[in-house]
Amino acid sequence: MAGYEKISTVKDLLKQEMTVSQLAVALGRGPRTVFRYLELLRNENCGLRSHKKNGETVWVIQSEEKTNFNQEIVKQLEKVKKNISDDSPTEMKNRKLLDKLINVMQVTDPDEFKPEAITTDRDLVLDYGPFCDNKIQDAMVNKILDAIHKKLKLRMTYTHVGDESKKESIEVSPVKVVMRIDTVYLIAADDSFEKTGVFKNYMMENISNVMMTNKPVEKDLVFDAAIHYKYTYGKYTTTEAPQDVVLIIKENWLKKQFEKSHFNPPVHLRKDRNKQDVVEMKIRLTPEFKTWLFGILPSVQIQKPESLKAEMKALLKKTLEEM
Repeated sequence: MAGYEKISTVKDLLKQEMTVSQLAVALGRGPRTVFRYLELLRNENCGLRSHKKNGETVWVIQSEEKTNFNQEIVKQLEKVKKNISDDSPTEMKNRKLLDKLINVMQVTDPDEFKPEAITTDRDLVLDYGPFCDNKIQDAMVNKILDAIHKKLKLRMTYTHVGDESKKESIEVSPVKVVMRIDTVYLIAADDSFEKTGVFKNYMMENISNVMMTNKPVEKDLVFDAAIHYKYTYGKYTTTEAPQDVVLIIKENWLKKQFEKSHFNPPVHLRKDRNKQDVVEMKIRLTPEFKTWLFGILPSVQIQKPESLKAEMKALLKKTLEEM
Protein backbone atom coordinates (compact mmCIF):
# COMPACT_ATOMS: atom_id res chain seq x y z
CA MET A 1 0.00 0.00 0.00
CA ALA A 2 1.08 3.57 -0.60
CA GLY A 3 2.35 5.55 2.38
CA TYR A 4 0.64 8.62 3.78
CA GLU A 5 3.22 11.14 2.58
CA LYS A 6 3.41 9.56 -0.88
CA ILE A 7 -0.36 9.87 -1.37
CA SER A 8 -0.21 13.47 -0.13
CA THR A 9 2.50 14.18 -2.71
CA VAL A 10 0.31 12.69 -5.47
CA LYS A 11 -2.59 14.91 -4.34
CA ASP A 12 -0.35 17.99 -4.52
CA LEU A 13 0.83 17.07 -8.03
CA LEU A 14 -2.74 16.53 -9.23
CA LYS A 15 -3.79 20.07 -8.42
CA GLN A 16 -2.86 20.54 -12.08
CA GLU A 17 -3.50 18.21 -15.02
CA MET A 18 -0.93 15.42 -15.38
CA THR A 19 -0.59 12.25 -17.43
CA VAL A 20 0.41 8.92 -15.91
CA SER A 21 3.85 9.28 -17.52
CA GLN A 22 4.34 12.73 -15.99
CA LEU A 23 3.30 11.44 -12.58
CA ALA A 24 5.66 8.49 -12.89
CA VAL A 25 8.62 10.82 -13.63
CA ALA A 26 7.69 13.23 -10.80
CA LEU A 27 7.33 10.41 -8.28
CA GLY A 28 10.24 8.28 -9.47
CA ARG A 29 7.90 5.28 -9.83
CA GLY A 30 6.64 3.09 -12.67
CA PRO A 31 3.27 3.51 -14.45
CA ARG A 32 1.82 0.45 -12.68
CA THR A 33 2.54 2.03 -9.28
CA VAL A 34 0.99 5.31 -10.44
CA PHE A 35 -2.20 3.52 -11.51
CA ARG A 36 -2.35 1.94 -8.02
CA TYR A 37 -2.09 5.40 -6.44
CA LEU A 38 -4.87 6.67 -8.72
CA GLU A 39 -7.10 3.77 -7.66
CA LEU A 40 -6.53 4.66 -4.00
CA LEU A 41 -7.50 8.26 -4.71
CA ARG A 42 -10.67 7.12 -6.48
CA ASN A 43 -11.69 5.28 -3.33
CA GLU A 44 -11.10 8.40 -1.25
CA ASN A 45 -13.76 10.36 -3.17
CA CYS A 46 -11.36 13.31 -3.40
CA GLY A 47 -12.65 14.68 -6.70
CA LEU A 48 -10.28 12.75 -9.00
CA ARG A 49 -11.21 13.25 -12.66
CA SER A 50 -9.74 12.18 -16.03
CA HIS A 51 -10.28 13.37 -19.59
CA LYS A 52 -8.60 13.33 -22.98
CA LYS A 53 -6.24 16.16 -23.90
CA ASN A 54 -4.08 16.22 -27.02
CA GLY A 55 -4.75 12.52 -27.50
CA GLU A 56 -3.61 11.58 -23.97
CA THR A 57 -5.51 10.88 -20.76
CA VAL A 58 -4.82 13.52 -18.14
CA TRP A 59 -5.73 13.33 -14.45
CA VAL A 60 -6.61 16.13 -12.05
CA ILE A 61 -8.26 16.56 -8.64
CA GLN A 62 -11.14 19.00 -9.00
CA SER A 63 -12.44 20.33 -5.70
CA GLU A 64 -15.25 22.85 -5.87
CA GLU A 65 -14.64 26.34 -4.51
CA LYS A 66 -16.92 27.56 -1.74
CA THR A 67 -19.19 30.46 -2.59
CA ASN A 68 -20.84 32.18 0.35
CA PHE A 69 -24.49 33.10 -0.03
CA ASN A 70 -27.51 33.43 2.25
CA GLN A 71 -25.13 34.97 4.77
CA GLU A 72 -27.86 36.44 6.95
CA ILE A 73 -29.61 33.05 7.25
CA VAL A 74 -26.33 31.39 8.12
CA LYS A 75 -25.69 33.97 10.87
CA GLN A 76 -29.13 33.27 12.36
CA LEU A 77 -28.51 29.53 12.29
CA GLU A 78 -25.18 30.05 14.06
CA LYS A 79 -26.96 31.97 16.82
CA VAL A 80 -29.53 29.18 17.21
CA LYS A 81 -26.73 26.62 17.44
CA LYS A 82 -24.99 28.58 20.23
CA ASN A 83 -28.17 28.39 22.31
CA ILE A 84 -28.33 24.59 22.06
CA SER A 85 -26.53 22.82 24.87
CA ASP A 86 -24.96 19.36 24.86
CA ASP A 87 -26.95 18.11 27.84
CA SER A 88 -28.84 15.39 25.99
CA PRO A 89 -28.36 13.13 22.94
CA THR A 90 -31.27 14.92 21.20
CA GLU A 91 -29.65 18.33 21.61
CA MET A 92 -26.31 17.02 20.40
CA LYS A 93 -28.04 15.55 17.36
CA ASN A 94 -29.71 18.90 16.66
CA ARG A 95 -26.33 20.63 16.79
CA LYS A 96 -24.92 18.21 14.23
CA LEU A 97 -27.92 18.71 11.96
CA LEU A 98 -27.47 22.49 12.17
CA ASP A 99 -23.78 22.10 11.32
CA LYS A 100 -24.70 20.17 8.19
CA LEU A 101 -27.36 22.71 7.22
CA ILE A 102 -24.98 25.63 7.71
CA ASN A 103 -22.35 23.85 5.63
CA VAL A 104 -24.80 23.34 2.76
CA MET A 105 -26.01 26.95 2.92
CA GLN A 106 -22.45 28.21 2.56
CA VAL A 107 -21.59 26.14 -0.50
CA THR A 108 -22.73 26.39 -4.09
CA ASP A 109 -22.11 23.14 -5.91
CA PRO A 110 -23.23 22.56 -9.52
CA ASP A 111 -23.68 18.83 -8.90
CA GLU A 112 -26.76 19.18 -6.70
CA PHE A 113 -24.77 19.87 -3.54
CA LYS A 114 -22.49 16.91 -3.95
CA PRO A 115 -20.28 16.77 -0.80
CA GLU A 116 -17.23 18.94 -1.23
CA ALA A 117 -13.99 17.08 -1.77
CA ILE A 118 -11.87 17.86 1.28
CA THR A 119 -9.37 15.02 1.04
CA THR A 120 -6.83 17.01 -1.00
CA ASP A 121 -5.65 18.60 2.23
CA ARG A 122 -2.27 17.41 3.56
CA ASP A 123 -3.58 17.70 7.10
CA LEU A 124 -6.48 15.30 6.50
CA VAL A 125 -5.33 11.68 6.52
CA LEU A 126 -7.79 9.03 5.34
CA ASP A 127 -6.22 5.92 6.79
CA TYR A 128 -8.66 3.12 6.06
CA GLY A 129 -6.66 0.71 8.19
CA PRO A 130 -6.85 -3.05 7.78
CA PHE A 131 -9.91 -4.26 5.85
CA CYS A 132 -11.81 -0.95 5.78
CA ASP A 133 -13.18 1.27 3.02
CA ASN A 134 -15.30 3.84 4.85
CA LYS A 135 -15.56 7.51 3.86
CA ILE A 136 -16.03 10.64 5.95
CA GLN A 137 -18.04 13.83 5.61
CA ASP A 138 -18.04 16.15 8.60
CA ALA A 139 -18.53 19.92 8.73
CA MET A 140 -16.31 20.24 11.79
CA VAL A 141 -13.30 18.91 9.86
CA ASN A 142 -12.88 22.16 7.92
CA LYS A 143 -12.90 24.25 11.10
CA ILE A 144 -10.17 22.17 12.68
CA LEU A 145 -8.10 22.08 9.48
CA ASP A 146 -8.21 25.88 9.43
CA ALA A 147 -6.62 25.98 12.89
CA ILE A 148 -3.96 23.46 11.78
CA HIS A 149 -3.07 25.56 8.74
CA LYS A 150 -2.82 28.74 10.81
CA LYS A 151 -0.83 26.91 13.55
CA LEU A 152 -3.21 28.14 16.22
CA LYS A 153 -4.44 26.34 19.32
CA LEU A 154 -8.00 25.06 19.70
CA ARG A 155 -10.25 25.23 22.74
CA MET A 156 -12.95 22.58 22.75
CA THR A 157 -15.35 20.68 24.94
CA TYR A 158 -14.59 16.96 24.94
CA THR A 159 -16.77 14.10 26.15
CA HIS A 160 -14.65 11.18 27.32
CA VAL A 161 -15.27 7.76 25.78
CA GLY A 162 -17.30 5.48 28.05
CA ASP A 163 -18.34 8.30 30.40
CA GLU A 164 -20.82 10.73 28.85
CA SER A 165 -21.05 12.64 32.12
CA LYS A 166 -17.35 13.49 32.04
CA LYS A 167 -16.88 16.57 29.89
CA GLU A 168 -13.98 18.93 30.06
CA SER A 169 -12.88 22.10 28.35
CA ILE A 170 -9.37 21.58 27.02
CA GLU A 171 -6.87 23.54 24.98
CA VAL A 172 -4.82 21.60 22.44
CA SER A 173 -2.38 22.11 19.60
CA PRO A 174 -3.96 20.34 16.58
CA VAL A 175 -1.70 18.58 14.07
CA LYS A 176 -3.84 16.24 11.93
CA VAL A 177 -7.32 14.93 11.24
CA VAL A 178 -7.18 11.16 10.74
CA MET A 179 -9.79 8.59 9.85
CA ARG A 180 -8.71 5.26 11.29
CA ILE A 181 -10.97 2.32 10.35
CA ASP A 182 -14.43 3.90 10.73
CA THR A 183 -13.70 6.65 13.27
CA VAL A 184 -12.50 10.21 12.65
CA TYR A 185 -9.96 11.60 15.12
CA LEU A 186 -8.34 14.91 15.86
CA ILE A 187 -4.69 14.23 16.64
CA ALA A 188 -3.34 16.91 18.96
CA ALA A 189 -0.78 17.74 21.63
CA ASP A 190 -2.06 18.74 25.06
CA ASP A 191 -0.16 20.27 27.98
CA SER A 192 1.47 16.90 28.74
CA PHE A 193 3.16 16.63 25.34
CA GLU A 194 6.36 18.43 26.31
CA LYS A 195 7.03 15.78 28.95
CA THR A 196 5.73 12.66 27.17
CA GLY A 197 6.15 13.44 23.48
CA VAL A 198 2.89 11.53 22.86
CA PHE A 199 0.11 12.87 20.62
CA LYS A 200 -3.43 12.15 21.79
CA ASN A 201 -6.44 10.93 19.78
CA TYR A 202 -9.74 12.79 20.23
CA MET A 203 -12.82 11.21 18.64
CA MET A 204 -14.40 13.84 16.40
CA GLU A 205 -17.94 12.85 17.36
CA ASN A 206 -17.12 13.57 21.01
CA ILE A 207 -15.85 17.09 20.31
CA SER A 208 -18.18 20.08 20.66
CA ASN A 209 -17.95 23.86 21.03
CA VAL A 210 -14.74 24.15 19.03
CA MET A 211 -13.14 27.58 19.07
CA MET A 212 -9.92 28.65 17.39
CA THR A 213 -7.84 30.75 19.77
CA ASN A 214 -5.31 33.43 18.93
CA LYS A 215 -2.57 31.47 20.71
CA PRO A 216 0.10 30.12 18.35
CA VAL A 217 1.35 26.56 18.67
CA GLU A 218 4.63 26.94 20.60
CA LYS A 219 6.81 24.92 18.26
CA ASP A 220 6.71 23.05 14.97
CA LEU A 221 5.05 19.75 15.94
CA VAL A 222 6.01 16.92 13.58
CA PHE A 223 3.40 14.17 13.32
CA ASP A 224 3.76 11.02 11.21
CA ALA A 225 0.58 8.92 11.04
CA ALA A 226 2.50 5.81 10.02
CA ILE A 227 4.69 6.03 13.13
CA HIS A 228 1.73 6.92 15.34
CA TYR A 229 -0.09 3.72 14.30
CA LYS A 230 2.97 1.51 14.08
CA TYR A 231 2.30 -2.10 15.18
CA THR A 232 -1.41 -1.25 15.54
CA TYR A 233 -4.15 -3.56 14.26
CA GLY A 234 -7.26 -1.39 14.53
CA LYS A 235 -8.31 1.93 15.98
CA TYR A 236 -6.49 2.03 19.28
CA THR A 237 -2.82 2.66 19.97
CA THR A 238 -0.93 1.22 22.95
CA THR A 239 2.65 1.20 24.20
CA GLU A 240 3.03 -2.52 24.87
CA ALA A 241 5.80 -4.41 23.08
CA PRO A 242 4.92 -5.71 19.58
CA GLN A 243 5.22 -9.43 18.85
CA ASP A 244 5.90 -11.54 15.77
CA VAL A 245 2.69 -13.25 14.62
CA VAL A 246 2.69 -15.97 11.95
CA LEU A 247 -0.59 -17.34 10.55
CA ILE A 248 -1.32 -20.01 7.94
CA ILE A 249 -4.16 -18.71 5.75
CA LYS A 250 -6.70 -21.36 4.77
CA GLU A 251 -9.12 -19.21 2.76
CA ASN A 252 -8.36 -17.26 -0.41
CA TRP A 253 -10.68 -14.37 0.54
CA LEU A 254 -8.59 -13.74 3.65
CA LYS A 255 -5.39 -13.78 1.64
CA LYS A 256 -6.89 -11.14 -0.65
CA GLN A 257 -7.78 -9.02 2.37
CA PHE A 258 -4.20 -9.13 3.62
CA GLU A 259 -2.91 -8.22 0.16
CA LYS A 260 -5.08 -5.09 0.17
CA SER A 261 -4.61 -4.22 3.84
CA HIS A 262 -2.64 -1.35 5.31
CA PHE A 263 -0.46 -2.42 8.22
CA ASN A 264 2.64 -0.67 9.49
CA PRO A 265 5.06 -2.31 9.27
CA PRO A 266 3.60 -4.09 6.20
CA VAL A 267 2.63 -7.73 6.51
CA HIS A 268 4.70 -10.30 4.61
CA LEU A 269 2.95 -12.96 2.54
CA ARG A 270 4.78 -16.12 1.45
CA LYS A 271 4.37 -19.82 0.67
CA ASP A 272 5.67 -22.45 3.09
CA ARG A 273 7.24 -25.79 2.10
CA ASN A 274 3.74 -27.29 1.78
CA LYS A 275 2.67 -24.50 -0.61
CA GLN A 276 0.36 -23.05 2.04
CA ASP A 277 -0.16 -19.28 2.23
CA VAL A 278 1.51 -17.77 5.27
CA VAL A 279 1.26 -14.21 6.60
CA GLU A 280 3.87 -12.75 8.93
CA MET A 281 3.23 -9.56 10.89
CA LYS A 282 4.73 -7.59 13.75
CA ILE A 283 1.89 -6.27 15.84
CA ARG A 284 0.73 -5.46 19.35
CA LEU A 285 -1.56 -8.16 20.73
CA THR A 286 -4.36 -5.86 21.86
CA PRO A 287 -7.85 -7.08 22.87
CA GLU A 288 -9.08 -5.62 19.56
CA PHE A 289 -6.66 -7.78 17.56
CA LYS A 290 -7.47 -10.91 19.60
CA THR A 291 -11.22 -10.41 19.10
CA TRP A 292 -10.70 -10.14 15.34
CA LEU A 293 -8.44 -13.22 15.32
CA PHE A 294 -10.96 -15.24 17.33
CA GLY A 295 -13.61 -14.40 14.75
CA ILE A 296 -11.57 -15.83 11.85
CA LEU A 297 -10.14 -18.91 13.62
CA PRO A 298 -11.75 -21.35 11.12
CA SER A 299 -9.81 -19.61 8.34
CA VAL A 300 -6.35 -19.54 9.93
CA GLN A 301 -3.87 -21.67 11.84
CA ILE A 302 -1.71 -19.86 14.40
CA GLN A 303 1.98 -20.76 14.18
CA LYS A 304 3.48 -18.01 16.34
CA PRO A 305 3.50 -17.09 19.14
CA GLU A 306 2.64 -20.19 21.14
CA SER A 307 1.17 -18.05 23.92
CA LEU A 308 -1.36 -16.59 21.48
CA LYS A 309 -2.30 -20.06 20.22
CA ALA A 310 -2.84 -21.26 23.81
CA GLU A 311 -4.92 -18.19 24.64
CA MET A 312 -7.18 -18.71 21.62
CA LYS A 313 -7.64 -22.41 22.51
CA ALA A 314 -8.60 -21.52 26.08
CA LEU A 315 -11.01 -18.85 24.88
CA LEU A 316 -12.60 -21.25 22.38
CA LYS A 317 -12.99 -23.94 25.06
CA LYS A 318 -14.56 -21.46 27.47
CA THR A 319 -16.94 -20.21 24.78
CA LEU A 320 -18.06 -23.77 23.93
CA GLU A 321 -18.60 -24.60 27.61
CA GLU A 322 -20.78 -21.52 28.12
CA MET A 323 -22.92 -22.05 25.02
